[in-house]
Amino acid sequence: MLPGSKRNIFLSLLCENIFLTLRRLIFIKIIVNIMAKIVKFRFPGLWNSEYPLVVNRLIDIVERHNPHALHLGVSFDRLAAFRVNLSNIEVQERTDRESAQLSELDQQRDTLYNVIYATAKNFQRTPVAEISNHAHRLVTLFKKHGTSMSSSNYTAQTKRLYDMLADANAQPEIMASLEALSLKPLFERMSEVNREFDALFMQRKERRGETERVDTRAIRNECDKAITLLWNAIEFNIAERGAEAYTPLVNAINALTSYYKQQLAARASRRKAKQAVEKEGEIVPYEVVV
Repeated sequence: MLPGSKRNIFLSLLCENIFLTLRRLIFIKIIVNIMAKIVKFRFPGLWNSEYPLVVNRLIDIVERHNPHALHLGVSFDRLAAFRVNLSNIEVQERTDRESAQLSELDQQRDTLYNVIYATAKNFQRTPVAEISNHAHRLVTLFKKHGTSMSSSNYTAQTKRLYDMLADANAQPEIMASLEALSLKPLFERMSEVNREFDALFMQRKERRGETERVDTRAIRNECDKAITLLWNAIEFNIAERGAEAYTPLVNAINALTSYYKQQLAARASRRKAKQAVEKEGEIVPYEVVV
C-alpha cells in the first residue's frame, strides 16, 4: 500500500491524465462535428433551368450513401418525391427556351423575306432593262405567295414559305434572277431558317403534349422546404449519433453546394458590376463522383 503522500500524487496524476484524455476526446469530437457541418447556399439563386439539375444531383448523392441506414429515410423520401415535378420543370424550361428560339428564327425569316422583296422592288425602278426584268420576275413571285407573309401565324407562314421556295426552285428563270441580283444567298438562308423553324416548332409541340404546364415557383418553394428538412435531419443525427458515419455524406454534399455557392457568388459579382448577366449561359453542371 502506497504511503499517503505518494497515493495523493498518484491520484492527482491519474485525474490529470483522465482530464487530458477527456479534453482531447471532446476536442476531437468538436473538430469532427465542425468538419461534418453542411455548407449551405441559397437554392433560390438558381435559374429555373438549373434548379432541377442541382436538386437531382443532391438526391443522387444522398441516395448513394444509404440514407435509410443513416436514419434519414423520411426526409430523403420526401425530397426524392419531387423527381417527377423537377422533370416537369425541365421539360417546361426547354419548351420555353424553344419558344424564344422560335421567335428569333421567325424574326430572321421575316427580315430575310422583307429584304429580298424590298430589294427586288427597288431594282424594278432601274433603267437597265435586264436588271428590271429580273426584279419584276421576283416581285411577281412574292405577290403570288403574299407580300404580308410576316402577318401569318407560325404554321401558315411556314407552309407558305415552303410553297414559295418550291415554286422558285421549280423555275430555273427565278433562280437565275436571284443569282443575277445577288439575292440567292439570302434566299437560300431563308430556306434554311424556315426548315430550322419547322423542326423546332414540331419538337416543341411534341414536348408540350407530354406534360401540362406546372407552377414552377410553388414546386420550388415546397422542394426548398424538403431540402431544409433534410439538412436539419442530418445535423440532428450528427448531434445525436456522432459525425463519423455522416462525414462521407456531408463531404459529398459540401462538394456540390460549395461549387454552386461559388458560381452564384460569381454571378452576383458580375450583376453588381453591371455586366450582361442575362446573356451568359447556365452554370456548368457539377458532376457527381461515384
